[in-house]
Amino acid sequence: MVVGRRGDGAGLDGLDRKLDPGPSADTPYEAEAEPLPKSLAEAVAALRQDACFRDGLGAEFVNYFARIKEAEIARFQAEVTDWEQREYFDLF
Repeated sequence: MVVGRRGDGAGLDGLDRKLDPGPSADTPYEAEAEPLPKSLAEAVAALRQDACFRDGLGAEFVNYFARIKEAEIARFQAEVTDWEQREYFDLF
């Protein structure tokens, strides 16, 4: 896969491999489709394993980008959110 100027590498990969895009999702919340990642951590894990993007963007770039996002996730998880403070601090 070669990524074009507009980042259309995934679409071109599907065309090259003649993949079936599935039915139209005119009602996306009712369509049966593989679910998207539910968190940034799941999305980064999926990116790391995606051969299309590793080939198109380069494994080195994907690894670097994933490392940056994993560090971002770690920083976020190290923080105590306002919700956590409201939910738990009043208990003690």
